[in-house]
Amino acid sequence: MNIQAYIESGILEEYVLGTVSPQEKQEVECMSHIYPEIKEELLRTESALEEYALKHQTPPPPSLKEALFAQMNFDTNEGSQNTESSELTVENNESENTSDVALSHADASETKVAANVFEKEVVREITPLWARLAVAASVILAIFAGWSAVQMSGMKTGMKQMAMEMDGVKKNYDYAQSLASLYRNPQYKTVHLAGLEKSPQSSVAAFWNQQTNEVLLDVQNLPAAPAGKQYQLWSIVDGVPVDIGMLDHEFSGKVLKMKNTKAGSVAFAITLEKEGGNPTPTMEEMYVMGKV
Repeated sequence: MNIQAYIESGILEEYVLGTVSPQEKQEVECMSHIYPEIKEELLRTESALEEYALKHQTPPPPSLKEALFAQMNFDTNEGSQNTESSELTVENNESENTSDVALSHADASETKVAANVFEKEVVREITPLWARLAVAASVILAIFAGWSAVQMSGMKTGMKQMAMEMDGVKKNYDYAQSLASLYRNPQYKTVHLAGLEKSPQSSVAAFWNQQTNEVLLDVQNLPAAPAGKQYQLWSIVDGVPVDIGMLDHEFSGKVLKMKNTKAGSVAFAITLEKEGGNPTPTMEEMYVMGKV
């Protein structure tokens, strides 16, 4: 198994962020037990993301504390006052009803007319203190839940951004290591392709293995190809230009593997051609050239 490729796949960062599927989660845990390199990288990633989260954590806003205490500010005397008022109202109504009944009986005895007595009771609904506390608690929980959700969302975004930055740093490191290895390898001959009149600021390095005729390319400075155009690499063999491949549109920050050249190459050059390339170079569109 290619352990390095597995580490570079990004699955360890996704595991730490909790975005992997259950199957992928089980796979990462299994691989970390089998391969010490994967476990070490996993621990390093967890430590880096934790450090990033602690560094960028945001304290709760001061206004949150005031909002919580405001929800818990109750007047406990209100309930007792309402109770006393209700009891007083009921007592008064009972006295009035007793008087009305006595008067009706008196009128009935004198006039022999039956009177109807209507009783009316005034009742005021009182919300218990515990119910108000329950409402306040639910409001507090809602505030905390909303604030926590915002913080978690920001933390996840920050950790994903950090993972992307770490991936970029790693790619740059691998690119630098590849270049250093090519410059130190005696099997590769380094050919510097300098900018011509078309683009004086351009610069490209070609690495030619004269035993296998393999050619690798490092674009140090070259304008982006216009739409519908693409750069093409040539080697000059016996005075004849030989096509050795098209450059990727995204050629910066990586070593490009081109076609093998032929033995006896005396120079390398790059021209700007139509997308897909031409069988022969367009000389007036030659950007860089270097002699072996």
